Order: sequence, then structure tokens, then C-alpha cells
Amino acid sequence: MDLRQTTHSLEGTPPMLTSMLCKLNAPVVSMAALLATSFMLVGCDGAKKEVSLLKEENSQLTMQLDETRTALDGEMKERRRLEQDLANLKKAPVEAPVEAVVVVETAPAAQPATMVDLGPDVTIEHRDGALVLTIASDVLFDSGEANLKTSAKKTLDKVVSEIKKKFPEKQLRVAGFTDQDPIKSSSYKTNYHLGFDRAYNVSKYLETKGIDKDRLERLSYGDEQLKKSKKESRRVEIAIVGADA
Repeated sequence: MDLRQTTHSLEGTPPMLTSMLCKLNAPVVSMAALLATSFMLVGCDGAKKEVSLLKEENSQLTMQLDETRTALDGEMKERRRLEQDLANLKKAPVEAPVEAVVVVETAPAAQPATMVDLGPDVTIEHRDGALVLTIASDVLFDSGEANLKTSAKKTLDKVVSEIKKKFPEKQLRVAGFTDQDPIKSSSYKTNYHLGFDRAYNVSKYLETKGIDKDRLERLSYGDEQLKKSKKESRRVEIAIVGADA
């Protein structure tokens, strides 16, 4: 209520009462004006603060927009580069793939074992991975007999020396062979028995010269594996097993 309204409302009121009401109304008017001024000041500060926040938010959005544009430009450049690379690949001639050359190194072939010349009475040959020494029976035994001749020991000594030097651990297979002539004046029943005793006596002599008996195998083929002549068929073979391995 302003002063004019107050004065108008006091018309017809006794003078003394009117004076008292006017004195009371003056402070009310002053308080209302003060409150109105305060509200105006507070409203102005709030608006300034809101404007400041809006400016800050706008600045951040502007920065984000710039960053997004920069990233987009980079993506576009990369896409154009990839498209150009693809176009170049399509234009380039297709080259045939180069076949890899595989070089396989093979181990050198194993050289067959050898022995020194043991004289005319001993022949040496390679057979089924073994080194086979063949000695004619006529050199080692009398006809129809299995006991070693004294002269045979010289030949066997050469054989033993070479075996101990070059094949100290190999197994030895000693086999006796005969011709097909039936035994008439001998104590042996068959050529098989004669061949076995001859192989046995040769192996026993090898033992006396230092060959371990566990390395020795004795067997007889009798007249089963004949040669071209009777003389060649009568023989003793000493096979050095695995000599060519």
C-alpha cells in the first residue's frame, strides 16, 4: 500500500487518529522500498553468474568442436591415402610368386670299412653291412679234418691283429663251409658237422689271441652254399658284423 492509498483510506478519520496512522505508515514504506532494492540487487548478481557459466560452457563446446573437426580432417586424409594405395595396387602388374628354393644338405655317404691286404690266402668283401674275410679250408686244415695246421696260425694272426686294431668291439660270426663230397674216411658223420668243428676251432684260436668269446658266434652251413669249384666251396668265413654301419 503506497502513501496515496493510505491518505485516501484515512479520509473521514478523526484528525488525531489520522496523525498517528501516518506516523506508523512511514517506516513501513521505507522498509518496502529497501526490500525492493535488495531484490533487484540480488537478481542482478544471479544473472551475471548465469551469463558467466554460459560463456564458460560455450568456450568448452567450441574447443570440443575444434578437436572433432581436426580428428575428422585426419580421418578423411587417411581414407584418401588408402583409396589411392588401393588404386595403385589395381594398376600394378601381378607378379608370379617366387618359389622358395629349399636346399637339403645330405650327409656324406658312409665309406665302407677297409682292411689292409692280408695276403693271398684271405679275400675281403662287403656283404649285407658286414666285412667278410674268407680263408680257404686247404690253408687251415688237412682234408677231412678240423684241427688247425701250424702254418694256418700265421694267417689267422694277421686277421686277429687287424680286427683288434680296427674293429675292437664288433661282433664276429665264424662260419664253416664244405663241398658236396660225402665223408668216407673221416670221423664226422656229415659235412655239416665237419663245417661246424672247423668254425669252432677257428673261433677258439681267436679267443686265445684276445678276442672276447662273447663277441664270437659259431655256425656251419655244411654243403648248402657252394661256390663255382670244390676248392672255393671249402672255406671258413669270418664276418665282422656291422663293420659298414
